[in-house]
Amino acid sequence: MEKQALIEAIGRSGGKQNALDEVDVLWDKIDYLQQTGRFGPLLSQLVKANDKSNFLALVLEVNFAYQFEVRGLEMFYEVKQNSQKKSSVDFLHIATGGDSVFFELRLLQQAKPITDWINKQLKKIKAYSVVRGGQFEQDQVLRIQNTILNKVQDKHGKPIKFFSTAANVCNIVVIDASDSIFGAIDIYDCMLATYGDPSVQEVYKRQVFGLFQEDNSRYPQNIHKLATKYVHIRTTLHGVLFLFKKFNTGILAYQLEQYLMWNPTCIDETKAQRIFADITRAIPCYSPQ
Repeated sequence: MEKQALIEAIGRSGGKQNALDEVDVLWDKIDYLQQTGRFGPLLSQLVKANDKSNFLALVLEVNFAYQFEVRGLEMFYEVKQNSQKKSSVDFLHIATGGDSVFFELRLLQQAKPITDWINKQLKKIKAYSVVRGGQFEQDQVLRIQNTILNKVQDKHGKPIKFFSTAANVCNIVVIDASDSIFGAIDIYDCMLATYGDPSVQEVYKRQVFGLFQEDNSRYPQNIHKLATKYVHIRTTLHGVLFLFKKFNTGILAYQLEQYLMWNPTCIDETKAQRIFADITRAIPCYSPQ
């Protein structure tokens, strides 16, 4: 891959001058990955991109992989857990303690109706305002949950990723949710999505049943149905890594920070700590501005 091919891909994908201004920094990251010889399929997809959403998703993978690689933490791209299945997982990292840590990434962009509403207001009055209320935030958290769920199983509950739960395996869905709630997702939204209402103080509760939350006989029937729907993810997924673009870094070449929500059903504290040590070497914990 040559730098000019990157410039052309940015243009085809709708990138304007502010994106092109970051070509040199992004190219340095791409070239670093290229030199490892382990990211050919990723870079091949990137150079052929002609769609904004797809291009940004691939750029997320570049930034994610680079932060590991530059710290000496090797990543392997598109790895199968089960040779009998067609699907692969985006990244595999062999952690310091020997655990095989699988990462499946998803860029979660702002919902189109919200973007359309903002653009409509901007066209009229050159400004926008949206009231973030309980129902709005609940809808956004449910959207995050569905995105995570759809990475692991289909609408019938059939597994589509993460087929191994061996003792040395750790399965993590990675969500870049920086833009999902006007760039204002916080740790309470992450906790609600994974652990539900019991994990947060009353002011943050949004009547959400978490992906990793245990069912309870006192819950109503609709919650029992959700708990059944989440059985596979609760017994297969070890954690959800929420990514955030560090404040004041680029739109294409940026730095990532994170919150990691572990699933206590699948992972014990000792294993979680040794894997977390590697992850935080690459991607530091989120520090809101």
